[in-house]
Order: sequence, then C-alpha cells, then structure tokens
Amino acid sequence: MKKTVVQLTMIFAAAILIISCGQDKKTETKESQETTEEKPAEVVIQPMADLDVTDASTDVKFANESVNAIYINYLRVKAALVNSDNALTMKTGSQLFDAIPEDEATKELKATAELLSVTKEIKKQRDFFVTLTDEVEKLIKNEEITSGEVYKQFCPMAFEGQGGFWLSNSKEIRNPYYGDKMLKCGSVKETIK
Repeated sequence: MKKTVVQLTMIFAAAILIISCGQDKKTETKESQETTEEKPAEVVIQPMADLDVTDASTDVKFANESVNAIYINYLRVKAALVNSDNALTMKTGSQLFDAIPEDEATKELKATAELLSVTKEIKKQRDFFVTLTDEVEKLIKNEEITSGEVYKQFCPMAFEGQGGFWLSNSKEIRNPYYGDKMLKCGSVKETIK
C-alpha cells in the first residue's frame, strides 16, 4: 500500500509539474506577443544622399525662356549621372527632350536627349552626355544670361584619359562621368556670364 501511495504521489507531482510548466510557457508566449504588439519593430530606410549637392550654386537665368528650360533640364540630367542613376537619367533625358523645340538649330541636341531617354546603360548615357554638353554649350553661348554664371568643367581622367567637359551651376566639382568613384575629379575651365 505504501508503494502505491508513493507511486500515486509521484504521478500526481509529475502531472502538476507538467501542467505548471505548460502554463508558464503559455504565459511567456502571451507576454512576448503582447510585447511585440506594444513595440513594433522599426524599419528605418535611409534615403540615398544626393551626390550633386554643393555648398554654393548660382541660380542661372537666361533671357530666352526656352533656353532657360533646356539648361534646367540639362542640369537635371547631369545630377542623375553624378548620382549614377540610369533610370533617373532616362527620365530627365525625356524631360529635356520635351523641353527642346523642333527646329534645325536644336536638331542634334534633341536627338541626343532622345538617346539618353531610351538608353539603359549608364556608361552609354555618359558617352551621350559629352555630345549633349557640346550642344547645350553652343546654344547657351549665344544667349543672354540675366543672372548667375555657368561653369564649364573638365575631368582629364574621363574616357580613358581623353577627358570630358560638362556645364554646372556651381564652382564645386561634381563629376557626371564617374559619380561617387571620382566625385570631385575635375576643374573649372571657363566661366560663362
């Protein structure tokens, strides 16, 4: 009889232990679920820095509104290339294309903007940007600037040492041919006023 009472006591104690352990787990699970509900995990997405930002830039205005729109859109294409953003380069190339009037004097400029708007490879976009810069420079050199200055800049390293020019609204170099790889490589070669 003593053996049976001891066995029953042990079974009863084991059952209580199993039941209480199961309840503790349920309590812990509830508490952890409540904690999760009270404090949702924060996912912080940092926006990419705009590499084209400088400490000082000039607000360039041309007397001719059409030229003004072309130059503003040209700067947007340059900024997209500085940031090595091929999708944005395509978009800004399309906006530039729309800003260029249909006439014989802007035919090459418009064709180059169109090429930028349909080309997905950043390397090829940068190749087209050389021609785009030449065409925009031809256009603005004959126009009256009512305020600000345009800085013609040059990177001697671009295109395997052949170099490349671009136009900017800041004296600070932000290289569209290399982006973050050589962001400040270059110098101001001319100021257009």
